[in-house]
Amino acid sequence: MAGALGVLSVVAWLFVAQANMPMAGTLDPTALALFTLIWGVGMVAMMFPSLVPLVYAVTVSARKSVETRQASQAVRRLVISARASTFILGYVAIWTLVGLAFYLAIAGLTLAGLPVGMGMFGFWAGLVLIATGLYQFSRFKQKALLECRSPMSFIFTRWRNGSRGAGVMGADYGLFCTRCCWVLMAGLLTVGAMSLPLMGVFSIIIFVEKIVPFGSIISKLIGAAFIGTGLLLLV
Repeated sequence: MAGALGVLSVVAWLFVAQANMPMAGTLDPTALALFTLIWGVGMVAMMFPSLVPLVYAVTVSARKSVETRQASQAVRRLVISARASTFILGYVAIWTLVGLAFYLAIAGLTLAGLPVGMGMFGFWAGLVLIATGLYQFSRFKQKALLECRSPMSFIFTRWRNGSRGAGVMGADYGLFCTRCCWVLMAGLLTVGAMSLPLMGVFSIIIFVEKIVPFGSIISKLIGAAFIGTGLLLLV
């Protein structure tokens, strides 16, 4: 399953690299649908490396649940894959809705005549990056990061059995992760939505915060870097 996630992540990166993200400022259904598609695939590319532990847990649980069934090996594999896939779909669905909310918010502000938009730089991007950096130091961010770095607490307290439970749990874990990363996503949308180099930077940031030792310290160092970059843009 980890190998499948790796392949899926690579495919998602290739797709995003060749995609053209529509600009905000319009409620055109085609642009909205294209953004939603690219954003959803982008979340696959960015978030899956840090999602592996939970998908592994779902896969192991599914494998144990089918061991006692009177079914062929092919059917058992199908059940295991389907349960893990349902978890992933629930997770991606939440992040897709988050991206959709960001798009509609930016489009609404733009249509109201305010100087905002995806890919903007300068004064407003500087402010957003400073706000993103300050969020990295907040108690809310640090608490959410601590929980996100310990998926076992999620497994012990919010585990659900069955295929339907896997989908619900995937959506629940998506909501769980938004508490930690939604400001980073807003920063990405502001300074260059679906820019491949920036997606790579943000993907590394999210992975490092969640996985490597001393994640709290690294999170604050990242916050300081955001603040410094924002101040440079304001000068």
